[in-house]
Amino acid sequence: PGDRWYPKNCSDEDLKELSGEKAKLYRAVAARANYLAQDRSDIRYSVKELCRHMSKPRNIDYEQLVKFGRYLVGKMRVINKFDYQKNWKIIDTCTDTDHAGCPETRKSTSGGIIMFGTHAIKHWSSTQSLIALSSGEAEYYGCVKAGSQALGLKSMLSDLGVTGKRLRIKTDASVAKSLASRRGLGGIRHIEVNQLWLQEKVNSGDIEIEKVMGVLNR
Repeated sequence: PGDRWYPKNCSDEDLKELSGEKAKLYRAVAARANYLAQDRSDIRYSVKELCRHMSKPRNIDYEQLVKFGRYLVGKMRVINKFDYQKNWKIIDTCTDTDHAGCPETRKSTSGGIIMFGTHAIKHWSSTQSLIALSSGEAEYYGCVKAGSQALGLKSMLSDLGVTGKRLRIKTDASVAKSLASRRGLGGIRHIEVNQLWLQEKVNSGDIEIEKVMGVLNR
């Protein structure tokens, strides 16, 4: 909820750091929002952005916090419904990224949701630690994040006695699918080596990756 703030539209007063009780209030509310976001996919991105500035909140961040509060006033509750369903064999993980979405750091955001049949099991929105030089690279990093989340869920299910589930990542980026399906860097030399483990998992069949239409990956 709310419009994104760009540094070029900010005044010196907007970028002035909060102090005293106002800064303390910002951190307290952002922390509560972070707890709330665990069950609400609609506020994941907004809360993530608010929490990025908890160490040094500014006036502009406080205004965003107020706008977030206004959004919650109109949407106090979200009901997650889990109907009985058949025993699905595939755990789908849908992922998408916002290339260079942060106007200050030019870092991208990875977002995703894990679906088991019609049930939304887990969702996330996180700022990528690396600066992606292209949208395809950002999308690949999003797939890496999705793969790690999916493997973590599969491991947890195994501890509960639920085994034999296939993992599938859905992305709307052909470049990301191509990068994940090959072996090695190919013509792209600037991808971090520690991000290439997904290729091994895809080529061994532990994780499947599927290209979907952008309108279906929202």
